[in-house]
Amino acid sequence: MVKKISKNKEKNEEPHKIPEESKNDSSPENKLHGKKSTSKDRHRTASSKPTLCSRCLGSIKYILLIIVIPPFLNYTALMRESSQLQPAGELYDIGFGQKLFMNCLGKGKPTVILDAPTGMSSDVWSLVHPVIAKETKVCVYDRAGLGFSDRPQKNSNSNMANHEFNNKWQEFTLERMVYDLHRLISISSQQPRPLIMVGSELGAMIARGYTQMYESDVCNMVLIDPLVEEIFTHDDGVWSHFWHSHLVPSYQSLQLSAATGITRLALLIGLMEPPVTGEEIPENVTMRQKHFLSHPKHMSSVVDEHYFINESFSQIRTMYTVKPFPSNVTVTVVTGNYYDEQLPSSLNKVNSHVIFQGMFDNKML
Repeated sequence: MVKKISKNKEKNEEPHKIPEESKNDSSPENKLHGKKSTSKDRHRTASSKPTLCSRCLGSIKYILLIIVIPPFLNYTALMRESSQLQPAGELYDIGFGQKLFMNCLGKGKPTVILDAPTGMSSDVWSLVHPVIAKETKVCVYDRAGLGFSDRPQKNSNSNMANHEFNNKWQEFTLERMVYDLHRLISISSQQPRPLIMVGSELGAMIARGYTQMYESDVCNMVLIDPLVEEIFTHDDGVWSHFWHSHLVPSYQSLQLSAATGITRLALLIGLMEPPVTGEEIPENVTMRQKHFLSHPKHMSSVVDEHYFINESFSQIRTMYTVKPFPSNVTVTVVTGNYYDEQLPSSLNKVNSHVIFQGMFDNKML
């Protein structure tokens, strides 16, 4: 009798438990599909599928890295290279909060001034400069904004009251460049006179403009493939169309690629070449040209020199209207049948014809 009562107690103390799988099996959904699932399984399945929002955030993250990292790396490289690659020479304060780079070699008179082609630094004279220095004093310089020279201060109402920072000429035009050169070699440094002005393309136009404004300083001019003001009006403006529809937009694209760091990447993997190349070009000059090509400041000035060319043509016309070309200055023009081998023959034909026609019209030859 006692044994029987204890067995009943044990039965009463053990509650009736339903297995977990039985509970799941009894749900209507599981009965319908014959599947077993838990709340954890359903949560795991939902979280394993990336949402559209997470995909977009991931893409934006990589896009931001691509946009931010190349310009940042390019900027740090430019800061490091600016001191390492600067050639012999000095930065001369010409006033207006602006400094121009100039390098002079040799001794004696006359002083030869070498002026680079449109949108190029003084590195183009790297092979010529030391050779002339064996005979007389010769100076190369970087125009405003090019190479290691400062960009010009823009005239504005805010600095008009302060004459120290006010230059009356529009930046990147012929008159401004001539005025900057005069202050560089006459005020910031006193270069011996007389001068032989040697210029290529836009540099040749600056030589002409300088001679018109300061004729007592100059004894000779050497013009290499000079830009002449009539070139845009010949043959239905073929040169004007090429200049404004091809050259300016291409340099604007290079300016953008320099700002975004793409130019540096292209140079590293060999997709781009610096403008001054050749077996005889020193390695430091090649490295410096790559530096300039990757520098937004330099490329912005290249664009501006091309963009304001019509204003420069207009100014040189006005100079010859005011007074004739000085008769005491001898002129040598160096050009060939082809202005540039990469240009269409029609452009080369117009250029060679217009150069000599312009020289005769202005009574320079």
